[in-house]
Amino acid sequence: MGFSLQRTNLYRIARLDGWSASTNDKELTWEPLAPERVDCLLEIGPFEVREGLERLRRGDQCYTVSLDGRLAHYSWVQRSGSHPMTEAGTSVPVARGEFWIYHCRTAEWARGRGIYPATLIRIVRDHFEAGYSTAWIYTTRENIASQKGILRAGFGLVAALDALRVGSHYYRLGRANQGQ
Repeated sequence: MGFSLQRTNLYRIARLDGWSASTNDKELTWEPLAPERVDCLLEIGPFEVREGLERLRRGDQCYTVSLDGRLAHYSWVQRSGSHPMTEAGTSVPVARGEFWIYHCRTAEWARGRGIYPATLIRIVRDHFEAGYSTAWIYTTRENIASQKGILRAGFGLVAALDALRVGSHYYRLGRANQGQ
């Protein structure tokens, strides 16, 4: 069964903070994921196709990125409902004007090329241009590569959320100070 302490870092970008970013992403091709192509995400790694279809039905969007004609990355975006932060042992309502970026993954062969921060910048830019005001994203304390990409995209650390993992269940313990 096992248990452990899990820390999730929570990041945010707000349009009012004067966010702007540029990226050299001319070699990347973005495309929204169509329901009939959900199984292509398996090219990058393990993925629950049924869950992907459920996400699309509820209105989430999946940004896919191709490099040299091959699927290299995907990132999911949720703009309504309640967003589950499983590893933090909590769920948060998606407020009006906000969106959550989650379940991002880059293919092994494509890592180290700046695809992740470029995709985050693209998602934020698209949503800010569409009238959204705040972007949220999170990652585990152990995922240093993701943290670096999130910071390079201009997000700022807001909080660290602690949870106790017992087996496959997470129980929220509280919120630590920023930067811990």
